[in-house]
Amino acid sequence: MKSVFDFDPNLSTMPQEGRNLFWRDAKDSSAFGLYGSDALGETGYARLTEAERNVLRPVNDGEAWLAEQSAGIQLRFRTDSSQVFIRVKIRSKFDMTNMTQIGQCGGDLYVYDETLKTFVLHDVARYAFDGTEYELSMSRFANAPRKMRRFLYYFPLYMAVDSFEIGLDDGAFVAPEPFSTKKRIAVYGTSITQGCSASRPGMASTNMLSRELDTEVLNFGFSGCAFMEEEMGDILGKRKNIDLLIVDTEANAGIDDRMERNSEKFFNAFFAHRPDVPVVVYSRVMFSLDLYDDFRARLREYYKGFLNELAAKYRREGRKMYYADGSKILSGNFTEYYADGIHPTDTGMRLIADSYREEIRKIWG
Repeated sequence: MKSVFDFDPNLSTMPQEGRNLFWRDAKDSSAFGLYGSDALGETGYARLTEAERNVLRPVNDGEAWLAEQSAGIQLRFRTDSSQVFIRVKIRSKFDMTNMTQIGQCGGDLYVYDETLKTFVLHDVARYAFDGTEYELSMSRFANAPRKMRRFLYYFPLYMAVDSFEIGLDDGAFVAPEPFSTKKRIAVYGTSITQGCSASRPGMASTNMLSRELDTEVLNFGFSGCAFMEEEMGDILGKRKNIDLLIVDTEANAGIDDRMERNSEKFFNAFFAHRPDVPVVVYSRVMFSLDLYDDFRARLREYYKGFLNELAAKYRREGRKMYYADGSKILSGNFTEYYADGIHPTDTGMRLIADSYREEIRKIWG
């Protein structure tokens, strides 16, 4: 039976064979910089520690479960290797209907381009649809002059990663690649924050933001479960060296009265630990349902006013809390920015990242 792979080898999922590879665990801090989580000292690549997940389970088991998925985690390194291979074990098979396999379970490798002065996409992790383990070549430099290059690799958005190894030329130099700034941004939000419907991990808004500001961004996106519990505010407040927090949860917490019930307890818990950290609270982006669901459209308008006043209240109390109107991010025929009417495509993610960046510049200059 014929297949598209018979005609276009660029779509092939067949692994390539490496030559004289030396394999290292991604958590080898002498070789790689691993960013995007404070739970990486434990088994796996979770975004919350096991103790934090245990605190959350009684109040929001979904957040605890989703926290084991590796959205926003990235590996940064420089090497003169002519080969870059990955060997990965993930928790389960690709199964989402509104995401690509690469976005849910795979990853993408970027390399720094000296002409463009930025990291550019180099390759993506393609593997068999029914697989939970893959070993792949991620580098196209085998026939190029050997020289030092800077790389970053984004982990899956909607999958728990159980193990991750990097294969480089035996004897190649390798060292961690740091960010140019030590500031850290945390984004707490919904499936949109986690990266749902981004075509690949590098196109999630938080990963775009990290790449463009060259700073660490912690992704606390929890699909369908961002309800602003007091416990989550406490967890975020205890995070080390958080310099700015973005809260974009209305699409989950604002579908009923939970945002009203939870928001002040959430923010009070956060500010109890981090009273001087700036916070930007977003109302949600427009959804296709706003055109035909009158109740949801009215609720969205209500929460715009609610969040604006909430931010003003905290500013009167001396907190650095600011409101941003998410309904202005996607303009014109906003339905064209969605994969399914709710979750943005890469273009929608691009505009969200741009909005976040603009709000951050208002605060940091």
